[in-house]
Amino acid sequence: MNVSATGRILSILSGVAVFTMLMFLNIPLQYALIGGVLGWLAVILLYSRKESNDTVVVDGLTRSDLENTIKTGRKLTAGMRQAVKKLSQIEICQEVEDLCRIAESMFDLLRKDPKDLRIVKQFITYYLEPTHKIIVKYVELATTRPMPADAIETLERTEKSLKSIRATFLKQKEKMLSNDVMDLDTEIKVFETLSSNLSSASGDKEKSGRPQSGV
Repeated sequence: MNVSATGRILSILSGVAVFTMLMFLNIPLQYALIGGVLGWLAVILLYSRKESNDTVVVDGLTRSDLENTIKTGRKLTAGMRQAVKKLSQIEICQEVEDLCRIAESMFDLLRKDPKDLRIVKQFITYYLEPTHKIIVKYVELATTRPMPADAIETLERTEKSLKSIRATFLKQKEKMLSNDVMDLDTEIKVFETLSSNLSSASGDKEKSGRPQSGV
């Protein structure tokens, strides 16, 4: 368990304080010891979690930023799913579900590779949040009775835009996958360079170790 020195000291002091208090209250020794250990454990776990959340994962962004980003994104997809439950058009519901799955697959990729945190934050701000608003407004308009006279044209335009939105979502996901490809390509190049250098060094060593023949 990685905990700072401050966290360790405070956890020990907490354990001792709990133990002393229980002994002062004439609690049997074994129970006082258990209480002290639990006091120490509670504080050290609290510090461990806090310091884990404060850990920088990429470019000054912390683990807490990552978790909050994913939480925000999933809240938006959950809102979209909840909204379309009011619709009777199965095809529209399926298209919205597809958008939610693409977004959530990006959150899964982010958890595996935090380097894409900025891409996902931008995706949520510029694409997912507006899409959530569009879906919610669409459902409100589609379920309003009596329906406004010009509603049909607006609804049809929104329905047609879903395919364009899907393509945009996939482009954003492609950015994340392209980064993974670049990372893998870099790793391969580093490995090849290192392997080549080791082979050259080994060959030079063999040459230098051979006895020189007389003239």
